[in-house]
Amino acid sequence: MKANLDSAPNPQEGAEQSNSRVRARRQLTDNILSLYALLGLYYLIPLAVLPYLVRVLGMEMYGLVAFSQSFAQYFTTFTDYGFNFSATRAIAQRRDDPALISRIFCAVYLIKLLLTLLGLLILALTFVLMPKFRNEWAFFGIAYLGVIGNVLFPIWYYQGIERMRYISTIVGLTRILSGLMIFVFVHRPQDALLAVTIQSGGTVLAGVIGLGMAVCTFHLTLERPLVSELKWMLAEGWHLFVSSAAMGLYTNTNVFLVGLLAGNVEAGYFSAAERLLRGMQALIMPVIQATFPHVSKLRTESDEEALAFLRRSLRWICGLTLIPSLIMMVFAGPVALLCFGHQASGSIPVVRWIAFLPVLSAISNVLGINTMIPFGMDKQFSHIVTAAGVVNVIVACFFISHWGAKGAGASILIAEIIVASGIVIALERRGIQLHKSGVGMA
Repeated sequence: MKANLDSAPNPQEGAEQSNSRVRARRQLTDNILSLYALLGLYYLIPLAVLPYLVRVLGMEMYGLVAFSQSFAQYFTTFTDYGFNFSATRAIAQRRDDPALISRIFCAVYLIKLLLTLLGLLILALTFVLMPKFRNEWAFFGIAYLGVIGNVLFPIWYYQGIERMRYISTIVGLTRILSGLMIFVFVHRPQDALLAVTIQSGGTVLAGVIGLGMAVCTFHLTLERPLVSELKWMLAEGWHLFVSSAAMGLYTNTNVFLVGLLAGNVEAGYFSAAERLLRGMQALIMPVIQATFPHVSKLRTESDEEALAFLRRSLRWICGLTLIPSLIMMVFAGPVALLCFGHQASGSIPVVRWIAFLPVLSAISNVLGINTMIPFGMDKQFSHIVTAAGVVNVIVACFFISHWGAKGAGASILIAEIIVASGIVIALERRGIQLHKSGVGMA
């Protein structure tokens, strides 16, 4: 009789588990809604500013702005070092240990500081060795301020503790301020440098406020990280850093290559089209960002629950992103002309080439970032995106030399198809089949 009583389910424990799941779902919903509020400010404000900048700066000066910002994005990826995933995961899995979280926080910032200083040295050497960059040094130097702002903002910390409201509030307000300042102060091609300054300044302001709020609100303490902890953080972030850098080879490099090989006007055509599609693609980013720490935590409790959650996410996210992809393919001409005017007619074929980026990116994000990384497949994910990045650079150099912005659009489509296909194959080999209902891990 005692054995039967001991093995009987405890109603109190069952109720506690049920309440815990309800709280987790509410927190996830709150995080998604908070990030959609951020979406409206973080992506839609730049999308509102984009047509204005194209029209008042002209294609050549807008292309120079996009070229300088795409170059700065390399340093952003370098200083991130994959921490937006690895540090987020580490904090999400250790949120009950405040002392350890403080040490992780300090270790990440110390590493980021050293990488930022190294980035400044590389930027200085670029000015010395390459006349194209030296002649426009002010654009590239001020764009680097945006890198510093990104370093300061601890988005990985807020994601790890699942407090996305702070990201929404801080970044949203600074984006509104930057957008208003551009409309007020930028009116002609000669104001291009001012436009870069305003955008970078907004990022720095967000970084300062975000860091201050994290330290003051959550009572983080200044802890001297151990050498072993620094090595651990570097090791944890390495494959994710390689993955992020490889992603940059097909998400950021094409703007840079078009500017380098085909000139600022063609860079303007490509950048305008790509930013328009990235804005559509941003429909899924709040869900990806909010569910990544949620899946990481679920995976520590149950693989089956994590996979069931991911399976549901894949179905409706792909359905959501297919709609804007079809719209952009069919109505590329009217949309591009309405947004940018007739001076940007060269962006229309680019829009058609990259129209399906939103749905391809949805597959890659759900199956790659939100599945492979929480399930410890960092290395495989890194190999896939690295291969796609290398293919993109090779193909883009040839295509851009012959077809300018259109060639860049074609090469990025090829790279995205490679990534999505490679991820599906890698998961199949691991026994994870999210596209099939009721199938888990083999």
